[in-house]
Amino acid sequence: MPRLYFDANASTPPHPEVVEAVRRAMAEDWANPTSTHREGQRARFRIEEARREIAASLGVAPGELVFCSSATEALHLLIRGLHSALGDRPAAVFPGEHSACLNPLRDWPRVSWLPGLPADCATVVQMAASNETGILYAMPPVLDAVRIRDCCQAWGKVPVALSDCDAAVFSGHKVGGPRGAALLWMRPGLPWEALMEGPQERRRRGGTEDLPAILGLAAAVRHLTERQSMNASVAAVRDAFETEVTSWNRGIEVIGQAEPRLPNTSCVLFRGRNGEALHAALDLAGFAVSTGSACHSGAVKPSHAITTLGYGLDDARSVLRFSMLPDVQTSEMEALAAAIKRLT
Repeated sequence: MPRLYFDANASTPPHPEVVEAVRRAMAEDWANPTSTHREGQRARFRIEEARREIAASLGVAPGELVFCSSATEALHLLIRGLHSALGDRPAAVFPGEHSACLNPLRDWPRVSWLPGLPADCATVVQMAASNETGILYAMPPVLDAVRIRDCCQAWGKVPVALSDCDAAVFSGHKVGGPRGAALLWMRPGLPWEALMEGPQERRRRGGTEDLPAILGLAAAVRHLTERQSMNASVAAVRDAFETEVTSWNRGIEVIGQAEPRLPNTSCVLFRGRNGEALHAALDLAGFAVSTGSACHSGAVKPSHAITTLGYGLDDARSVLRFSMLPDVQTSEMEALAAAIKRLT
C-alpha cells in the first residue's frame, strides 16, 4: 500500500500550477526586480501583479501587503517592529500560540495570557485556528490595542475575515503554495518600524524578493476558494474517523471535539499510551502523522497547546494530530483507523 499523508497542518504538496509558476519564474523572470533595466522591471511587474491578485482575494489594498519568506519571519517583523512604540504597555497573547508568536514577545516586559486583558493593553495576539487541535478562536473585543491575527492554519480551510484585526500573517505552504512565501498584512497607520533595512517592499523588508516563491503563492491563491470548499467536505470524513476510534473504549478522546474546529483536523488523546511510540509505529506502517509535541534543541517536550487546555503532562505526551489534505478519501481514513486499532 502506498504511504498516506495525514500531516497537512505541517505542510501541503504544491498545486501543479504552483510548480509550473515557480519553474517559469526561475527560467524566465530571474532578473533582480530592483534593477531599472527592462528585465528587472519585468520582474518588478510580475511581483506587483501578484500582490494585486493576492490583495484582492483578501479584500485589502495591495500596498498593505509585505512579502516575507515565512510566517515566522513575518511575525517577528511585525511584533518586534511594534515594540519601540508599544512595548512599555502590556501585550496579551493566546497561551496556546505558536512559538513564532511567543518568541518575539520575550522583548516585552509585560505579557498577559488571554482571555485576560490588562486595562492598558497595547497589543493582542490571537491565532485564528490552532495548528495542533484545530480549535477556532475569535479575536477578543478590545479598544485602543493593535490586534494581530495568526491566520496560517485557517487560511484555505475556513473563511478568514480581517475586519476584527489590524495585522495578520499567512503562510504559503499550508495552502498548496511553495515554502519560502508568506504574507504580512498591516493596516495603514500602525506605529510600526522596519527591522530589515533596504529599499524592497516599500522599505518594510529589505532583501531581494523571491520572485518564484511569490508567483507560486499567487498561483496557490487562485485555487483557495476551491480548496476551502474541498476542506469543508473533509469534516464528514474526519467525524466518521473520530466516531470509529472513540467507539473502541480504549481511553481515546478527541481534544476540542465540542468546539468549532478546522474541518480537516483531529487531535486525539490516546490516554496511557506513548504518543511518540505510536507515531513511530504508524510511520513504519506507512502513515505520516504528527505528535502533539514540539521539539526544542533535540529534546521532545509536551506541547503547551495541549497543557493550556487543562491536560496534564502525561496526557500531552499521548496526543497525535491527524490533519487531512483536501482530497482525502474515506478509504484512506478507514485504513488509518484500522492501523491505529491494530497498534493500540
